[in-house]
Amino acid sequence: MDFILTLVILILMLGIIIFVHEFAHFISAKKIGVYVDEFSLGMGPVILKHKPKNSETTYSLRIFPIGGYVSMADKEVKERKIKKDRVLENKSFIEKFIVLIAGIVFNCISAIILFFISGLIYGSPVNEPYIGAVLKDSPAEQAGIVSGDKIEKINGVKVENWDDIILELSAKELKDNYEFVIIKQNGTKQTYNIKPIVTQTEEGETRSFGISSDSAKKEKGFIPALKYGITGFIDNSKTIFRILGSLFTGEVKMASLSGPVGIFGVINEVKSQGLEILLYLTAYLSINVAIINLIPIPVFDGGRILLIVIEKITKKKTNEKIENALNLIGFGLMIILMIFVTFNDIIKLFW
Repeated sequence: MDFILTLVILILMLGIIIFVHEFAHFISAKKIGVYVDEFSLGMGPVILKHKPKNSETTYSLRIFPIGGYVSMADKEVKERKIKKDRVLENKSFIEKFIVLIAGIVFNCISAIILFFISGLIYGSPVNEPYIGAVLKDSPAEQAGIVSGDKIEKINGVKVENWDDIILELSAKELKDNYEFVIIKQNGTKQTYNIKPIVTQTEEGETRSFGISSDSAKKEKGFIPALKYGITGFIDNSKTIFRILGSLFTGEVKMASLSGPVGIFGVINEVKSQGLEILLYLTAYLSINVAIINLIPIPVFDGGRILLIVIEKITKKKTNEKIENALNLIGFGLMIILMIFVTFNDIIKLFW
């Protein structure tokens, strides 16, 4: 029963994120007058399919809740007998850009709305990098750090919130020494060198510094909730960009990435904490989808946006064979990455 509940939550979360993304492409294409053949939630074999009377569009639900798509007329095909002005390729640069960027924009907006709803119901957390508690006899206490201290930098990297702190202390490659620049309660700055306690578990290494956030601080009201909607989106976006940057530099390992199986494990661990954490996780994943789709490689929206930008600059249409080859390469790389991430997730989940 516990497994089924976690699975249902996972499907609902991914379903909401995918629906928002694909609906944005769908509604913008419709408004601009592009012919839309199918709007699908999920991938793989069809579970349900419906085509309303006098509608050109078929609406379908497919078995695997890991994606979706809007099948629109993006290229001219003589056999289909679709009017030229209803083909995406024949629309203006601005119209094509709106259709392609819409999914990313809607995912960002939905994340802001989810943070706002959470702040309105539960209060808006004060996510500043203040230390709430220091464990007795921990490396942090032995160094001289106390509750109420504010972390300014870790290893020379400025931190603005606890997401930044977690990235520096947990996600990045293990270091022998961590330099903390701390702002004391009297306003003075002090530097501490701390060596964490490292424990090897079945899931990998864990590092203990003995500090935790001051999570009890929350602000109630409409304005704080609105502010949390915006700052929650900005702070998490910065964190995701930093993680991507750290992946390229090698500071964060590829094995730390997670897919649907890894998300299932996270949901299974946190669902008992209630709706607040699930709203946060859904918003965070929505931002992830938006940012990943910004990556300028084929298959993602960012890749298609890059192509139309190149076409606009060069005043020439991209060679169809080259475009198809790039799409095939991008799709192949995405499949390899998904297999790699899923394999790692399964190992972490069951071993």
